[in-house]
Amino acid sequence: MVELNGDDLSMFSNFERITHVMPSDYLVTDTSLIFLVSQDSLGKAIGKHASNIEKLKVLFRKRVIIVADSKDLEVFVRNFFGNIAIHGIEIRDVMGEQAIMLTIDEKDRGIAIGRDGERIKAAKAFLKKKFNATVHLRTRRAAF
Repeated sequence: MVELNGDDLSMFSNFERITHVMPSDYLVTDTSLIFLVSQDSLGKAIGKHASNIEKLKVLFRKRVIIVADSKDLEVFVRNFFGNIAIHGIEIRDVMGEQAIMLTIDEKDRGIAIGRDGERIKAAKAFLKKKFNATVHLRTRRAAF
């Protein structure tokens, strides 16, 4: 069972008040907020021309990222790294924990890691919480 404190309730409440969508989870990083919403309500949460994201950015004074949630591990990873071409996802069982090896292009490595490693840290936090899994990046050189 998940315990929510006052800050959590405030985040959920403010997010729902603006987007009319209840997030399933969220994560606070140094420079951004990442919300998970159901695949069906992703468009509604973002709003026309990303208007809801802009409102949330002003309210929270941080960058806001909205990601489609999924109960399937592979779908969740593909949603989280949606703007990166993923060439392969390999899932291994290592000492009771799932290890995910993502194969991406070398040019996308910086995007996958994010500024100061925020994106990869957020992915690891969500994967640990939801699936008891961790993610590792493997790059491949693009053929010229």
